[in-house]
Amino acid sequence: MRKLLALASCALTLALSPSGVAPVRLTLHEGTNIAAALSADGRTIAFDLLGAIWTMPAGGGTARRITDELMDARQPAWASDGSRIAFQAYRTSTWNIWSVNADGSALKQLTWGPFDDREPHWSPDRTRIAFSSDRSGNYDIWVMTLASGDLRQVTKNPANDFAPAWSPDGREIAFVSDREGGRGVYAVSVSVADAGATAERLVRAHAGALAGPAWSPDGRTVAFNTIVGAKSSLIVGATDIAGADEDVFPFRSQWVSPTELLYTADGKIKRRPASGGAATTIEFSADVSFERPAFTPKHRDFAKAGPQPVRGLMHPAISPDGKQVAFSALGDLWVMPVGGAPRRITNDPFIETGAAWSPDGRWLAYSSDRAGSMDIWLRDVATGVERRVTSSGAATNAAWSPEGNRIAMLRNGSEIQIVDVSRFIGVDVPRDTTPPAPTATFRGGYDPGGPSWSSDGRYLVTAALHPNSTRFREGSNEVLRLPVAGGAEKWIDPLPQKSIGMREDYGPVWSPDGTQMVAIVDGRLAAFPVSREGEALGPVRMLSTELANSPTWAGDSRHVLYQADDRFKLVDVVDGSVREIDPKLTWTVKSPSAVTRVVHAGRLWDGTSNAVRENVDIVVEGNRIKSVEPHRAALHTGTTVDASGQTVIPGLIDIHSHMTKAFGESLGRIWLSWGITTVRNPAANPFEAVEDKEAVESGRRIGPRTFSTGDPIDGTRIYYPGGTTIDGGAELTLQLARAERLGYDLMKTYVRLPDLLQRRVVEEAHKHGMPVTSHELYPAVAYGADGVEHIRGTSRRGYSPKQSQLMRTYGDVIELLAASGMTITPTVGIQGGFQLQTIRDSSWLADPRMALYPPAVVDGARAMAKAPHGQADLDQRAALVVPIEKTVARIVHAGGRVTAGTDSPISPYGLALLMEIEQYVSGGLTPVEALKTATSVNAAALGMGADLGAIAPGRFADLVMLDGNPLVNIRDLRKVKQVMKDGELYGLDALLRRPAASGGRR
Repeated sequence: MRKLLALASCALTLALSPSGVAPVRLTLHEGTNIAAALSADGRTIAFDLLGAIWTMPAGGGTARRITDELMDARQPAWASDGSRIAFQAYRTSTWNIWSVNADGSALKQLTWGPFDDREPHWSPDRTRIAFSSDRSGNYDIWVMTLASGDLRQVTKNPANDFAPAWSPDGREIAFVSDREGGRGVYAVSVSVADAGATAERLVRAHAGALAGPAWSPDGRTVAFNTIVGAKSSLIVGATDIAGADEDVFPFRSQWVSPTELLYTADGKIKRRPASGGAATTIEFSADVSFERPAFTPKHRDFAKAGPQPVRGLMHPAISPDGKQVAFSALGDLWVMPVGGAPRRITNDPFIETGAAWSPDGRWLAYSSDRAGSMDIWLRDVATGVERRVTSSGAATNAAWSPEGNRIAMLRNGSEIQIVDVSRFIGVDVPRDTTPPAPTATFRGGYDPGGPSWSSDGRYLVTAALHPNSTRFREGSNEVLRLPVAGGAEKWIDPLPQKSIGMREDYGPVWSPDGTQMVAIVDGRLAAFPVSREGEALGPVRMLSTELANSPTWAGDSRHVLYQADDRFKLVDVVDGSVREIDPKLTWTVKSPSAVTRVVHAGRLWDGTSNAVRENVDIVVEGNRIKSVEPHRAALHTGTTVDASGQTVIPGLIDIHSHMTKAFGESLGRIWLSWGITTVRNPAANPFEAVEDKEAVESGRRIGPRTFSTGDPIDGTRIYYPGGTTIDGGAELTLQLARAERLGYDLMKTYVRLPDLLQRRVVEEAHKHGMPVTSHELYPAVAYGADGVEHIRGTSRRGYSPKQSQLMRTYGDVIELLAASGMTITPTVGIQGGFQLQTIRDSSWLADPRMALYPPAVVDGARAMAKAPHGQADLDQRAALVVPIEKTVARIVHAGGRVTAGTDSPISPYGLALLMEIEQYVSGGLTPVEALKTATSVNAAALGMGADLGAIAPGRFADLVMLDGNPLVNIRDLRKVKQVMKDGELYGLDALLRRPAASGGRR
């Protein structure tokens, strides 16, 4: 049984159950971002903890859970007679208002629909409940009459109004609003006579975030919470009564008498005089127990024998005549006749992808990084003549105009641009012709998808995120129409509250005759009729029964090609007939080098021990370590790598990074140049992720070995491109089947997926040996989820249950992680850590490896490193990052498993991992403890502890040779001289050079 450190704030008992699995039993005394309320008789406190509602005596003591663990129940509010408790809950894919008896009986859902309803509060007469909701397109205050279920919208300001609180006489509702240029607390009359009256501001506008207004018993004063930078306050009237460094949570406090308030802070429930003075802590004990199912991840086979089927097929496109398909695989561009064999038409170490046929079928536009950036190129299909169309920024998703003289494209993943290419396709243009400047640029929402033209060339359409409100970022993908000649953009929504397309290349795609669009809806190919202006004219029809990707139209506007996992299908949209197209490509694992290498290490840290060995020989045969022995001349019979003046450590593992084709082949060299030989990608276009594996393992390009999943499994509201919008079990079944067919290494669920569906993902994924990770800690940990991403991270609640607004984490989180063995990837860098580190030490940005990054990445990093506005600003930044760094150390020292990852490219690939490790040391880990998070601990989390993360016989020969000694000075981790990955040796100078084209372009 795992030996666990005794925790001062919890009692932990482990005893084997009849199934042989050790149950986890904890008694918790702290909660992160908990909310509490006192019953009107002053006898019982209700509070939320771990997504459930608990009650306990008002003086503290043992708490009793009265809702189950799958509701994500939050922010309780008592009815005035103490009989029932209202709360918000996430049972399905939206937040709704529920109520329950004080003893946990008679649970009842009060609101319904595809909206988020939050922050309930009872009227004094118990007949109504006020809540905030985005039913109107932004957050407003609504009131439900309980007897009839009738809903009335109380506020209608374009700003967000939320966090309602009834006045003691029931005539007004106080709330927080962003109106009038500054957030403040307002009140509005709710009487029939005053319906529609203008809201009155009760307190002055405040900087920062406001939350939780609460009326005093006499109705003359309002208490509320403010958070500005690293300071959280409890304001009564105009006075801050909070302690000097108190972490007041952003929820409604409660006047328990005319002179005292109940509130939550510092992981506790507290009472404090309204006039100021010392707080009294109300201690609680909450017993939690669960049994994590036994699970062993499948073992990844890196030595597959013989030809393997290519599954990393990317972005297929049908020719206008319907006779040929262009697609990408193994880093190159291919063309195949429908029913024939594919022909490779590029052959180089770079990445070619995203082909698009010109309307006359003569030209292919595609993206390639062969000139140093991911640009659009044109290729004459018959002659092979090629021309570069763009010259800066990542240009992808090319789409030809109907007349064939312009190309629309996605630039840097966030803009749609148009370029005129008529001079390239009509005459013999010199190869070095300067690419044209864009003729138009559209921003069109967060990370829009690829563009598609109307038949008359007047409009572009794309899938773009349309948030449900400006308060929270999530929403649905809708069709956004962009007028090419200028004018107003227009949203088109054929299926309200349901996503059309997944952005990237998932549609919508307008038919050449302008009468239809196709897109991916609920994971499947769908079509709907449209007007010449793109307006939906009829219902959406499903054209596939399986998951579909990358739809393109043939020129007859009748046939659509789409990707169905590892093959393509051509569907007739009129009669529904389908023709399967299988490229039948294969690839072969690159054979390990036959050369025996001996690495003579002056110092060696093996990834698991706490000490450094000196003067050691590491004997490598093929791609595995044969032996690790004291240095002696007799071992040096093969090729010797002299690292006698260096420290040798295992190859580093970044366990959370989102790889992108926009960096081209240089991304592989970036990783290796920082000593990173393995990367886990926890959310990706599934075919691009498989292509990464196949291209690297076959030797088509160099880079780290990768472990990956597909698109994240999410609920009905999404944010990132590629997010699947699961509304029930049907699509989830298809997604799980795809994961098995494409060989995912793990599954990733995202923040809007309800707990019931997440539990099903965990159960099904584990049957196939795939671990599951998410942003969720509880109840995910209780039904066997394997990892949690980010200490903070996105949360559907609008606040984190793992970290307060002041970046502090409390006993519930620490103890669950320590006792369960669940991993956590902190990603300190994306929570302000990267910026703080660049301010602390700007020498990072003078490193020669910065030349490997696109200029925009380097410019962004340098902008972060600019001197802050004085020492006070720097101190405030540090005040919000240092607690996170310390939390990492608390988790490790309590026995938890921290896995190092970065969430790149939010922070620069490679560099961000070394910076992350340095921050762990700043927070209190020893260098050895910090280095283990990126080596042996990460390897075990991948299920590859016998192959990766350590220097020992039988392990892969993944080694980093460093000047200095990072176990003494963690900054020496930056001093990479040579890297061995899979037995292949790369010097830093070689990694800094772009490769020459090999084999030419065909």
